Amino acid sequence: MNKRGYILLICACFCITVKAQDPFLSQLYTSAQFLSPASVGNGIYQNRVQSNYRSQMLAGNQLYKTIVVGWDGRYKNKNEDVVNYLGIGGQIISDQVMNGVLQTNYATLNAAYHLFFDEDLKKDFSLGLGLTFAQSNLQLDKLKFGDQFSEGEYLLNSRSISLQNLNNNASKISMNTGLLYTNHSQNSFIQISANAFFFSKPDLTTSNQAGTSGFKSLLFLNAEKELESKKSVLFHASFNSRNKMEQTLVGGAIGLPFGSYYENTNRIYFGLFYRLNDAVIPNFSILMNEYRFGMSYDVYSSGYSGAQIKPSSFEISFSAALGKRRADYFRTLFD
Repeated sequence: MNKRGYILLICACFCITVKAQDPFLSQLYTSAQFLSPASVGNGIYQNRVQSNYRSQMLAGNQLYKTIVVGWDGRYKNKNEDVVNYLGIGGQIISDQVMNGVLQTNYATLNAAYHLFFDEDLKKDFSLGLGLTFAQSNLQLDKLKFGDQFSEGEYLLNSRSISLQNLNNNASKISMNTGLLYTNHSQNSFIQISANAFFFSKPDLTTSNQAGTSGFKSLLFLNAEKELESKKSVLFHASFNSRNKMEQTLVGGAIGLPFGSYYENTNRIYFGLFYRLNDAVIPNFSILMNEYRFGMSYDVYSSGYSGAQIKPSSFEISFSAALGKRRADYFRTLFD
């Protein structure tokens, strides 16, 4: 890769990093704990494992890589007369820039208490709390190529942060909270949630002008309805904001049954989502009993200014339900 390409990559990466971009997913709706700490324990099976892998490329080079892995389940109540329950879970996020030049890892523990409002145990309200430990590492030696960045020098007329103002690593501990309402029956599913995330990338700069990251607010709606002949229609909308940087994702999918779908939950989903002023995201997913697999590709609506190139991103997701099925509820793509 030539020097001009390196300059473009570094400027793009550090410009976005200085603005404290949070890790984000195109298949946001497939990662319950990523959306809300109040979601832990609300799967229709006793436990579940969820994972996402997202890769973003620019000019044929990997710009960002995000890996998300989470587990959650229910704490078994010894008193069988008590239907309310405690959900617990953990999630690890690894957000990597330029093949690990800058890497931030998040380890989160979540707990949520679930209260039912009806005798049929379909309407559930939960309050969740989470504790996140975040650590960032910057490998300065990977920024040295040719005569660039050698011995603390930096590009002529560059707006990049001076290496002299950067730390190799930093860490922080923060709290998260969320409220979640769920109405889950034999043929429909709906969730409405409001959340506040205080975790963010630890500050790797020594500059006195470094700004505070502020908390991230996130609102979302998940809904899926079973139609005749075991077909279904799905809808997701989410909005998050931090420091006046906003992101809106909205879209839906059609679920079509296949195989022995009257005995098993087998559906193929064809979906289309839109991230406002950023990208159109076609999506393909398969739901088979305890397993779910999804693929998506971001078609960006705008490229980097003056570069005349567009980034490309793809994402895959996988989840597995474990243990006993707690109720004969509608199995959805959100579960």
